[in-house]
Amino acid sequence: MGFQSISILGGRGMLGSDLADVAGQRGLPVRVFDLPEFDLTDQQQAAEIVSQSEVMINCAAYTNVEKAESESELADQVNGHAVGHLGKLAKQNGIPLVHISTDFVFDGTKKTPYVETDPTHPVSVYGSSKLLGETLLAESGCKHCIVRVQWTYGKGGTNFIAKITEAAKTRDVLSVVDDQIGSPTHTLKAAEIVCDMLEINPFPTGLYHLAASDSVSRYEMTRYLFERLGITTKVDPCKTSDFKTAARRPLNSRFDCSKLQTLLGRAIPTWQEMLNDYLTTV
Repeated sequence: MGFQSISILGGRGMLGSDLADVAGQRGLPVRVFDLPEFDLTDQQQAAEIVSQSEVMINCAAYTNVEKAESESELADQVNGHAVGHLGKLAKQNGIPLVHISTDFVFDGTKKTPYVETDPTHPVSVYGSSKLLGETLLAESGCKHCIVRVQWTYGKGGTNFIAKITEAAKTRDVLSVVDDQIGSPTHTLKAAEIVCDMLEINPFPTGLYHLAASDSVSRYEMTRYLFERLGITTKVDPCKTSDFKTAARRPLNSRFDCSKLQTLLGRAIPTWQEMLNDYLTTV
């Protein structure tokens, strides 16, 4: 790997912790920063970390999609302005920055998978705040790479798989939306890909979409998951509109990952392959 040390911000979340593990397994000195000791919005803390880093990966974010609707200022501060400031610090110190973003920068109305050059149009405060971070980072002028991920799940944190399997323990029937389409992506596989990107010389800059190959609805994913786990809870299909939520969600989250696959020189595993691998570890 070209970098001899990595600083991971938000390193105790699903993706951050897997990134730390993968980098550590590859023999790299990794420093992990996260709440409560580290606050991305603390400019002094950020400056100290940047000055001691060779490359940074920012996984830190305000991720509560529902709560963001009533805490827009905080979401913008963490996901937007703090990221822009981080970019300025990276520029001043001459170090590259990998920033993790989301499919929520799109409105989900496109009929085909999203490519990196598609116009953004977030429909939630969370999505708008993440887009603000992308914009301010680009404007900072630092050497950076933005990696958009979607439908992630892993060994820690809150994710769809954990929620739906927990709900199945206490309910005989579950209603799951069949009109949200995306690619469930294991954070361990995403972490491996991000670390692979860091091995590429020159440092890959710009926007990249990262998700498992192929796509599925939340409903069909749940049926597949329950079949693999032997869960007998009945699953009924429903529509997103059947649920009253504070935040809107993109119905189409599919990514075209051709740009990233060309960079890596290989295909990204399918969502079924990723999920099957994950289920062997839980």
